[in-house]
Amino acid sequence: MSSLERERHATWLELFYDLVFAAAISQIGHSLYVNNNSIIGFLGTVSLFVPVWWAWVGVTFYATRFETDDLVHRLLVLLQMMGAAALTINIHGALAETSGNFAISYGAIRAFLVIEYLRAGRKIPAASRLANTLAQGFLISTILWLISAVVPTPIRFMMWALAIAIDISTTILAGRKHLQLAPNIFHLPERMGLFTLIVLGETIFGLVASLSDHEWTIEATISIGAGLSIAFSLWWIYFDNIEGSPIRAFREKGRIMIYTTWLYSHFPLVVGLVSTATGIRYVVSVAQDVALSYPGEWLICGSVSLCLFSIGVIQFTTASASDNGNGNGSKSKKALMIRGSVYRFIAGLVIVLIPVLGIAVLPLVLILIISVICIVQIIVDLRHHPHHRIF
Repeated sequence: MSSLERERHATWLELFYDLVFAAAISQIGHSLYVNNNSIIGFLGTVSLFVPVWWAWVGVTFYATRFETDDLVHRLLVLLQMMGAAALTINIHGALAETSGNFAISYGAIRAFLVIEYLRAGRKIPAASRLANTLAQGFLISTILWLISAVVPTPIRFMMWALAIAIDISTTILAGRKHLQLAPNIFHLPERMGLFTLIVLGETIFGLVASLSDHEWTIEATISIGAGLSIAFSLWWIYFDNIEGSPIRAFREKGRIMIYTTWLYSHFPLVVGLVSTATGIRYVVSVAQDVALSYPGEWLICGSVSLCLFSIGVIQFTTASASDNGNGNGSKSKKALMIRGSVYRFIAGLVIVLIPVLGIAVLPLVLILIISVICIVQIIVDLRHHPHHRIF
């Protein structure tokens, strides 16, 4: 039942569980598209990523620590899937009329996770300290979520923020207790990659579905092609640079900061990917003969920049965690990975300067510029990445 230092892959149950969150991400993406003209509405919808992502992370981290697959575990996962489905149904009004149901749904997911940890702590003495610590903190957070369903909305949202803060603080304050049962070096990067892939897939699905009845002009066709090339470029540079070095550095050397930075950098990446899809849909749908609005520029440029900055941080922490080894080859690989992360930062900065400087650009021109910058990242990888080096 304990997590072992060997190669592990996602189970069929984990992949089945992911499908529910794919639906939740799709709903958030739709809400972002509807609310992208309002800063408050946009930021409010983005805030819903926090409980959705954290719910997924909670189940994923339990799975990477414990290889349970008995009847009780499967039933508890089924109940969590029901909670996630209810969460998805109530996302559209989570900040309004269905906020109470949203709170109950999320609280239910976390309650079943608490039961899982209490069960693991009872059955595995070596894991009891960590499991009980996490269960206690998560239980307090769960109670706050459930109570928030029956209080007025201003206080309700404050309780949500407090509950999330307790959840995150619990994992951070557990500190080196995580070393008692650290995440699997192979399993966790795969799970983070699969979730990122789900987000990419849902964003492309949302883009294609929303534009299926759009008039197929030359401008729209080029814009859609450019938008898909942006998604493809982000996929390329992320998955070519993901590995378990940060987790290994934590397990073997106790470098918790590297590991934590690597892990939490995936959250802005997920937000950026879904926002990027919203921005592409917006750019394609507006009039192509008029300069894109200032909020529209921020939407597409800010989203892609957020993706590039997040991937840059993930790549930098991965490189920093890599063991230099004794040969020049290992040092060269590490240097190339760090150089690649610098290219991500530069590209993100160049893109975000467009709205910062208030440069008026036609929608088609802007999405082509962003597409070219992202494709350049692939070219850089082809030239310098240790997996390619074809030139």
